[in-house]
Amino acid sequence: MKPVIPTRIAISAIIALARTACVSSLAVSIIATAQQRPPASQSPQPPPYTAPQPALSPVPASSGLAATESQQPSATPDAPLPQPDGSTIDLRDVKPLSVQPVQSAQLSATQQRAQSTVTKPQAETPSSLRTGLFNVVGAYHPARVAALPAGDTSRLSSLVRDGKLYLSLHDALALAIENNLDVEVGRYSLGLAETDITRAKGGGTLRGLDYTVTQTAPGVGAATTPFLITTTTQNGSPTNASITDLSQVTQTGSTTQQSLSESGTDTYAQGPPIPIFDPTLIGELGYLRRSNQTSLIETATTGSTSNTGPLSFLSGGLDYQQGFSPGTQIEAFVDNAPSVLYGPQSQYNPFKSPSTSVTVTQPLLRGRGRAVNLRFVRIAQINQKVSRLLFEQQVLETVYGVSRLYYDLVSLGENIGVKEQSLAAAQRLLQDDRNQVSEGTLAPVELTRAQALVSSSRLDLIQARGQYRQQEVILRQQLVRNMADPGVQVMSIVATDRITVPDAAPQLDVSALTADALANRPDLAQAGLQVAANEVSARGTGNAVKPLLNLYANVQARGSSLVPYQNLGSAGTGVVQVPTALTTGGLRLSTIYQAGIQLNLPLRNRIAQADAARDQIQLRRAQGRTAKLENDIRQQIENASVALENAHEAYTAAVESRDYQQQLLTAEIDKFAVGASTNFMIIQDQAYLAQARSTEVAARSNWMKAQMALDRALGDLLSKNRIELDDAIRADIK
Repeated sequence: MKPVIPTRIAISAIIALARTACVSSLAVSIIATAQQRPPASQSPQPPPYTAPQPALSPVPASSGLAATESQQPSATPDAPLPQPDGSTIDLRDVKPLSVQPVQSAQLSATQQRAQSTVTKPQAETPSSLRTGLFNVVGAYHPARVAALPAGDTSRLSSLVRDGKLYLSLHDALALAIENNLDVEVGRYSLGLAETDITRAKGGGTLRGLDYTVTQTAPGVGAATTPFLITTTTQNGSPTNASITDLSQVTQTGSTTQQSLSESGTDTYAQGPPIPIFDPTLIGELGYLRRSNQTSLIETATTGSTSNTGPLSFLSGGLDYQQGFSPGTQIEAFVDNAPSVLYGPQSQYNPFKSPSTSVTVTQPLLRGRGRAVNLRFVRIAQINQKVSRLLFEQQVLETVYGVSRLYYDLVSLGENIGVKEQSLAAAQRLLQDDRNQVSEGTLAPVELTRAQALVSSSRLDLIQARGQYRQQEVILRQQLVRNMADPGVQVMSIVATDRITVPDAAPQLDVSALTADALANRPDLAQAGLQVAANEVSARGTGNAVKPLLNLYANVQARGSSLVPYQNLGSAGTGVVQVPTALTTGGLRLSTIYQAGIQLNLPLRNRIAQADAARDQIQLRRAQGRTAKLENDIRQQIENASVALENAHEAYTAAVESRDYQQQLLTAEIDKFAVGASTNFMIIQDQAYLAQARSTEVAARSNWMKAQMALDRALGDLLSKNRIELDDAIRADIK
């Protein structure tokens, strides 16, 4: 019989030597491989794709240049050629950039109707401006604007049942357009443009528009859980709670303002004085007592002096001024100054012996022509179109913002359902573990692990519900006029629409979409109108560089002196200059006829030259900003298209990830039933499934946001949501 122990010792020694040899061989292999392997921080990359280099064709010799024999260097350069490393991108799967349309498209019929609509707000429009020539009384009564409307709560009340607001997307948009204060401010801006037209027709300058557009608060947002699968989360524990700082999400409830002014802070010079298009009367009437004095009285035979006693008079004068679009201006006045100064007896009829004067002035250079003198009327009419497009942009931004808030609320609600399902599954697992612990088939430590999962799932549900409530508050602010109104108090908002992602990926023609955006975007259309208005202003400033050369004609009764020169018109304020000859009159009973040319020639003219040059520079700046806006729109369309394609692919991947995670959990449960798995693995896969479901909700929300971003970039959000601009102006959405 052979001894057993020595044989076992020999076998153990042989195995130990074999292991030592394998470890030594493996160590040598690892060291040799490490000398050729990239650093551990770099993940392995596929071999870089190198495009084949085309053969160089011989370059023909051009005139004046000697032909070279070869385009390759004769010697290899000393510096090493760049070598691709592990971070080189494989460009074989990257799509090329889309082809952009060469020319900007013409304005669409929708935008043409928008800037030409005559619809006015009902409560926000001031009372009619009585500016008729024969409206003697009404012209001196200020217009009235009704108080800020309280808003209509009838639509909202009809949607409330059992203290909950059951809200579809169209109802949410209708409530926002009718009651949102940002949209309400935009309705008042339409009236500003109307008043500027009236002011310009009277000969005044413009007070301008408000180019700011308010963008809706972004809100809390939807769930943003990343893709979490078993192979990528080995370092985390599914029972660890993840805390979100809910105190920070309230900061996303504030709105932001964006200025659509293409001129920025640039202001244009006033240019030549504007004729006073509104006829103006200046009258004077007063009592005058003349003391003892010596007057020169001329008789038919000889001249002598005569002392007169105190005399009393009623001194009166009336002046009329009016300008016309060619620059022509008329001034006519009548007074009794000769009688007051030289009359031999008291006179209480101021127009018994009147002195009259009529002057007509026509500019020949500066201030000549309808294009110059009606420039502010033209700009005001352009600004009226701009105001309508600005209002449309405000409505579009409100529709986009409220839609995002609405669908984020939908996603947050779906996320609550996911968290509730996860908590219910964790509670079922806890109950099963309790039963197995009581039966003695499971270790008590596994029960603690299941209890930790329940606590973590409950915390996730609490956070999801808190985000949903804060999103409700932000959304409600956009839908009501006054949040303190008892008629708008609701306990909760229930979104009735759902997000449905199509099965097929979108097929997008970026070139056609870009052309549609350039034709439909209201911000680009109003930017073009701003440039047109700036061109009118710059032409007026250019006219101010010319010398002042006026042709005048004057007729006076009872006068003997030339009419003092004065520049008629105003600086756009509508305030006329009081004529210097109103109370001086003539000295003799004679008729004077005058005509001539008045010249004002600044020899260096530096101020007018500087103003004209500055306005031309500002015009080019506005054109540059408009061109950049067009480029931004082209970029937005392409980026939105890429984002929509990626969002659809990400949603597809999220659905697949959730399906596979469900299969892993089912398989792990089956393995546990036969003793081939552990309770920890079930808990881990269950947590991963909950995260995959939240990721699917987030991916669905991201797809909807990408779709709305593309619609916003196209400028057709209103039509896609069945909203008419005229209805939005009247605050009555059908």
